[in-house]
Amino acid sequence: MDEHPGAAQAVDNLLSFPTVEVAVDGARAGAGAAGILTYAVPQQWRSRVNVGQLLWVPLRKHLVLGVVVAWADDNGRPGLKPIHAPVEPGFRLNEDRLTVAGWLARQTGTSFFAAVSPFLPPGVSHRAVEHLRLAPDIVSGDVNVTPAQRRLLALLEERGELSLDAARTALGSSLASVVPKLEQQGLIERVAQVTHRLPHPRLERFVRLVSADPQAVTNAPRQRAVLEFLVQRARLAPVDDDGLVRVTDVLERTGTDPGTLVALRRKGVVEEVSLPRLSVAMDVSPAPAPALTPLQADAWREVERALAARDPTPLLLHGVTGSGKTEIYLRAVAWCLRHGRSALILVPEIGLASQVVRRFTARFPGKVAVLHSALSDADRYATWQAVAAGRYPVVVGPRSALFAPVDDLGLIVLDEEHDGAYKQEADPRYHARSLAEFLAAQQGAVVIHGSATPAVETYWRSEGAEVRRLELPARVGPDLGAVDGDRTRGTLDLPDVDVVDMRLELHRGNSSLFSERLREVLERTIAAGEQAILFLNRRGLATVVLCRSCGGTLLCPLCDVPLVYHQDRHRLLCHRCNHREAPPRGCPVCDGSLNYFGAGTQRVEEEVRKLLPDARVLRWDQDSIRREGGHERMLRRVERREVDVLVGTQMIAKGLDLPLVTAIGVIHADTMLHLPDFRSGERTFQLLTQVAGRAGRRAPGSQVVVQSYTPDHYAIRAASRHDYAAFYAEEIDFRRAQRYPPFSRLVRYLFRHADDAVCAAEADTMALDLARHARRVAPDLRVDLLGPTPAFASRVRGRYQWQIVLRADDLEPLLDGLPVRPGWTVDVDPQSLL
Repeated sequence: MDEHPGAAQAVDNLLSFPTVEVAVDGARAGAGAAGILTYAVPQQWRSRVNVGQLLWVPLRKHLVLGVVVAWADDNGRPGLKPIHAPVEPGFRLNEDRLTVAGWLARQTGTSFFAAVSPFLPPGVSHRAVEHLRLAPDIVSGDVNVTPAQRRLLALLEERGELSLDAARTALGSSLASVVPKLEQQGLIERVAQVTHRLPHPRLERFVRLVSADPQAVTNAPRQRAVLEFLVQRARLAPVDDDGLVRVTDVLERTGTDPGTLVALRRKGVVEEVSLPRLSVAMDVSPAPAPALTPLQADAWREVERALAARDPTPLLLHGVTGSGKTEIYLRAVAWCLRHGRSALILVPEIGLASQVVRRFTARFPGKVAVLHSALSDADRYATWQAVAAGRYPVVVGPRSALFAPVDDLGLIVLDEEHDGAYKQEADPRYHARSLAEFLAAQQGAVVIHGSATPAVETYWRSEGAEVRRLELPARVGPDLGAVDGDRTRGTLDLPDVDVVDMRLELHRGNSSLFSERLREVLERTIAAGEQAILFLNRRGLATVVLCRSCGGTLLCPLCDVPLVYHQDRHRLLCHRCNHREAPPRGCPVCDGSLNYFGAGTQRVEEEVRKLLPDARVLRWDQDSIRREGGHERMLRRVERREVDVLVGTQMIAKGLDLPLVTAIGVIHADTMLHLPDFRSGERTFQLLTQVAGRAGRRAPGSQVVVQSYTPDHYAIRAASRHDYAAFYAEEIDFRRAQRYPPFSRLVRYLFRHADDAVCAAEADTMALDLARHARRVAPDLRVDLLGPTPAFASRVRGRYQWQIVLRADDLEPLLDGLPVRPGWTVDVDPQSLL
């Protein structure tokens, strides 16, 4: 049988199609390819395809997403696959964002599409459904086919285009051989129709004042209360306010009911509007700005100068805890809004930054959107669309907020810039600090890195010209009530820190969790009606479970890491893979008795209740957060003075401002100090300094007790004196001697497999590839390969882990064509080697 002429014509036409380079989802990056493939553009799509366009393209018999990165030069290459279609509704990245994605792909060693994907609208899923239709000018009765093929042709002639699943159902056949043969003969066409699943945002009800006529509510007290509230709000609202007020706010503020609003609507006094629920603040009037201290004023002058000059040189705002860094951020945002520019405010974890979010939404009501992954797809999509439309020029969120679709970016703030949460742990593995600086340089924006304990790399750069350092060395004192709000009459001292040597406590016969000094401080604090924080960087009741006879440890059967006992669940848990099991009665090896060593937050909570039976104790860790209903609810309890002692993990060290906290106890300061990671000293110093900074933020006389078995370590000594300079001097010497960042850059390669021998062999091959690459592109560059070796956690979820660490004095020459074999995870500039 002759081939259908339409198919031959289609092949001939394809030879003259223009072609595009497409970053494809699922295309493997490696050897410099970055996952970019070439496709032909059929005639019907030429006018709709542009650089930056989001497309559907075929890949390995599936339709996947891709982004056009360039027009190609090789028109007419034989065998080139055509694109399927542009994504509908259309989405196109502008040139600036494509440039950022290209930089991001190179810096993180990932595919171009992985670097592009954070810019795509959130919560939008796409699904391709295969359809069948008759080829043009085909009549089923005029062709010579088998009975099964004829039945399919007749079905398509009768019903028109059908999904493959619908055709299979109608004919009661899989059509596994029928469809390919009919398609090969040119009698049918197989196409993919794309189903778009846009999130449906939840709607929220608003009211707007239409008529302020008091005669309409003369004999209705509740209606009059609503009218007076809306009239007062209208007087206080900004000029550009749209007059919308949430129904829930009206009911709460006026003590009325929904029926009252219905009556007002019928009288024409108000109108009701339903809009997508957005993660934004709707406060009535902005909170006033306090006067600056002289030190704050000096820092603000430098920030203002940079804003006016559009100077992207990074600013390090190095200020002790409670020194007023947030007020500098607020002033910078206000400057941007006055000049029609937008601002991105980054916080390490949105769940722990509710107080920061409140300050921004209170100062700039109706101007601030909060974007983060904890929002539902619908809420996040609606908020993202509102930001893209320019309705909210200020965006607060975690590292992903850097990809918010703001226009005319004027400011990026990284609050607590040292925090490890700013490093993405999935592709693309970027660090928010580096990306923020690239965006600022690209768009002429100012970037502020704020911290009391800056990352060593950031501080080292500030000693040269690469980063400009601004110092706030003193805490801001309280406003004592002067008419002008002057806060310059004094400063607050940082809390005193006592370091207790727990070895001496043991020699004195004290084997409890609390030293005598910590007990005294806790008892005095509770007696004074103040609040205390006990800090421990562990969850659970005990750290490890050991056998008294053979010394064996109860390990996770999937991860080879110690199991942690949780008394409230009466379970042993693995905090790496979530494996759970009941605690055995005896050692599974020798049947000996088991001992529970160490201390988790549950055990600390128990010991506090024994020591202070009348104290109200709240445990703040991941387990209790889920039980209590979230960070915000727990924080409100502490702020309402419903808690006397707060027991928590590292999350309570991050930015909380709790005025009544006057005592801090650190149970084990050595938790991370001796881990085999070059940042262990830095992480210890930062955590101790940050948690100590939660005390004494409103009045002098606070006390911090740090319990340690290695009290002479330089990180603990420096933290006890709030002395960043002393810590930095020791740490930078260690980094220089060991050639760790900032004196080199690292790339960590990680491979996982169920067979340890396969891991070892694959790691040897990858190491050879890396060595060849280094010799080829930079033969004179000093490059080290640390490994291959099993990772610190050698097995996770039943899979073995091997790693290689590449260390180079200058990584830039190696980034082009950085080799990545299938199955490997690549982390450029890792925050940890564990």
